[in-house]
Amino acid sequence: MLIACKKFDHRLELHWISDTLPDCGREVYSTTNDVDSNSIRVAVVNAVASHTEDLVHKEPFHRLIREVDDFAVDLVLKIAGNRSGWAKHPGKRT
Repeated sequence: MLIACKKFDHRLELHWISDTLPDCGREVYSTTNDVDSNSIRVAVVNAVASHTEDLVHKEPFHRLIREVDDFAVDLVLKIAGNRSGWAKHPGKRT
């Protein structure tokens, strides 16, 4: 799975601007859980967090945040953590 996650992460780096990124995020979060598939979720969150200034103006991105609760929480934790030391495993909440 590690090789697949690295390839997926690389694709996200190349195609983050695509209008299909929200669909990708929705698919990842609807077909995985935060225990078994955390690294693939982290890849999506990292790609979005790296480009929030561009993505925040896109309506499909707004819908993703509104529709996928775990993604929204993981993204907020990532963004806040960039300033305060985000946990390496966003899906593990206390």
